[in-house]
Amino acid sequence: MIINILLTEMESMDSVTQIALGATVAATAGYKPFGRKTLLAGAFLGTLPDLDVFIDYGNAVDNYTSHRGFSHSLLVLTAISIALYLIALKIKPNFHNHRVALFLVIFLPLITHPLLDSFTTYGTQLLWPLTSPPIAWHSIFIIDPLYTLPLLITVVCLWFSKNKTRWLKLNQWALIFSCGYLAWGQFSQFMISERVKNDNVAQHQPMLVMPTPFNSIYWRVLSYHQDSYYEAFTYLGDKKPLIWQRYETNRNLLNASDPEYLARLEWFSHGWLRFDEVNNELQITDLRLGVAGYHPFKFSIAAAEKEQEQFRWRAIEPQQIPMDKVDTTQAIEDIKNRMGLSIL
Repeated sequence: MIINILLTEMESMDSVTQIALGATVAATAGYKPFGRKTLLAGAFLGTLPDLDVFIDYGNAVDNYTSHRGFSHSLLVLTAISIALYLIALKIKPNFHNHRVALFLVIFLPLITHPLLDSFTTYGTQLLWPLTSPPIAWHSIFIIDPLYTLPLLITVVCLWFSKNKTRWLKLNQWALIFSCGYLAWGQFSQFMISERVKNDNVAQHQPMLVMPTPFNSIYWRVLSYHQDSYYEAFTYLGDKKPLIWQRYETNRNLLNASDPEYLARLEWFSHGWLRFDEVNNELQITDLRLGVAGYHPFKFSIAAAEKEQEQFRWRAIEPQQIPMDKVDTTQAIEDIKNRMGLSIL
C-alpha cells in the first residue's frame, strides 16, 4: 500500500508534465483540422500509460518493479494507437479526410510518454514483453519545471487565447525547446561523466551520473564497488576535486543465499543495491533514487533464521520501509558551498 501511495504521489506530479507534453504534440499534429479537442485528447492520452500505478501486483516489490512495464511498452502502445485510430474512423467517418493527422494525434501522446520517462532514473520497460532490464538514461529529474512550464503555459494559452495562430506557433516552439532541453541534459551528463570516469574512485567501476531534484545543473554521481559505494555531487564547469562519501553495500549479508525477490530487484535496479540487517530482517535499498540516507525505495524481503547451525534468509512478504524526512536545509547549504555560493 505504501509503495502504491508513493508512486501515485510521484506520478501525480509527473502527470502534469505528461499532460502538457501530450497536449503539445497532439496540437502540433492535428490542431488545424480538429481544433481544441486535440488538446483534450492529447492530455488524456499523454497520461494514460501511468494509470498502471493503480494496479496492485500483489506485494511491494512487484508493485515497484512492474510500474512502467506493459503500459509503457512501445509495442503495446503502438497496438493501442492503431486500435483507437480504427475505432475513431468507425465512429466518425469524416475523420477519413485527415487520417494521418488523426493517427498522429493518437500515437504521439502515447509514444512520447514512455520515451520521456526513459530519460529519468526510475527505469522504463520500453521493450516489454522482452525481459531486458528497464531503460534509464538518467539525464532529467522526474519533475523539472524548466522542461514542463513552457509546454504547460503555451497549452493553456492556446486553449484560452483568441489568437490561435500565434499560440499554436509558440506551442511548437515550446516543443522544440523541450527537445533541446533533453539534449542539454544528455550533453551535461556526458561532460560530467567524461570528467568523473577519470577519477581514481570511479575509474573502471560502474558509475551513474544523474541530476538532483528539479534542475539540470547540479548532479549526483555514484560509483559502485562490490563491498562499498561512493557518492559525490558536482556541476558542469566544476573545477574542484570531487568529494566522495563512502558507504558500505553490505553484500556480504547475503551469505551466498538467494532470497526470493532479490533477483527481481537486482534486475530492476541494474544491481545498484545496498543491504542492511534491521531487526533480524534483510532490507534492500535502491541507491539510484534519492541521496545517501534518504532513499524512497527500501524493502524488507527476508527474515534471518538458523537451520542446522547454519544461517540463512527466509523469504517474507515484502514490505516497503518509509523514508526518513530529508534535511533540506543542510542539503541546500551543501549545494551552495559546492558551487561557491556560500555568501548567499
